[in-house]
Amino acid sequence: MENLLLFIETKDKEPKKAALELLGEARRQKAAGRYKVHAVVMGGISEDAKKKALPCVDVLVNIADPVLDHYTPEGFALALAGYAKEIHPQVVLASATQLGRDFMPRVAVLLGSGVASDVTGIRWSEDPIVFVRPLYGGRVLSEISFTGYPAVVTVRPNTFAGDEPGTGDGEYLERQAGIAPGQVKTRVITTEESGKGKVNLVEADIIVAGGRGLKSAENFKLLEEMAGTIGAAVGAARSVVDAKWRDQEDQVGKSGKTVSPKLYIAVGISGAIHHTMGMDTSKVVLAVNTDPNAMIFGYADYGIVGDFAQVVPAMTEEFKKRLGR
Repeated sequence: MENLLLFIETKDKEPKKAALELLGEARRQKAAGRYKVHAVVMGGISEDAKKKALPCVDVLVNIADPVLDHYTPEGFALALAGYAKEIHPQVVLASATQLGRDFMPRVAVLLGSGVASDVTGIRWSEDPIVFVRPLYGGRVLSEISFTGYPAVVTVRPNTFAGDEPGTGDGEYLERQAGIAPGQVKTRVITTEESGKGKVNLVEADIIVAGGRGLKSAENFKLLEEMAGTIGAAVGAARSVVDAKWRDQEDQVGKSGKTVSPKLYIAVGISGAIHHTMGMDTSKVVLAVNTDPNAMIFGYADYGIVGDFAQVVPAMTEEFKKRLGR
């Protein structure tokens, strides 16, 4: 049986949401009998997280080494590639987060392989395995296969479901990275959290997103007030980012972020496919638009036909009343 290797990204020893999605997919491939699944964490994992992860994998490895106390691309790449060289996996998977995108190409070089980045689909049953990723702003889909293994792959967050419990009991191991002094050239001087206090768009349970129907960047303040009231992240359609009203990091869609919140509130968004492909797994969608024929209503569970300038403030006030604010 082939080996599948996952990198599990953590924060404060807890797996990030995107990492839980990889574990969910690994559990499904393990259950199908395709792979023996190995998962690697760097620098420790909490007991609760360990209990959630072990049923999804055959082997969970915590690589603990002083050189890994702070993230560096060299250190993480050497540690993951070192373990990969021991087990010879067919596929090495990591989330296409900022961290994954940063160090996984180095892993590919160390393993003498290529990298398929930001994939949004995997056809495991085909030979060779096919990895699907969007190109040209999501206008086309590229299908990638490798002429040799291991295949090093980063997966766009929210591509896989990660909320299904696993069965079984994997083995937990701890080991040193075995990185020689001088191999890691980067020295961390200080760390500073960016976007402190801002809700992470990819991991948010509630998202309030705006499109060109908001008419100006200034009007996004209405969405920000609503988001602040209900603890939501603020997203944007591609047209808004193209108009420089919002930063690229706020973009939802094929050429932006793929999200899967419990509630997605789309305000002034037409519903073009390059946007909806980034949010169509949302549990509940509420759309606000002046056009009753807007495509977004085809994806919405609830719809409000009306002027955002009246609807959004009214919704915000109602949220404040119900939340006692």
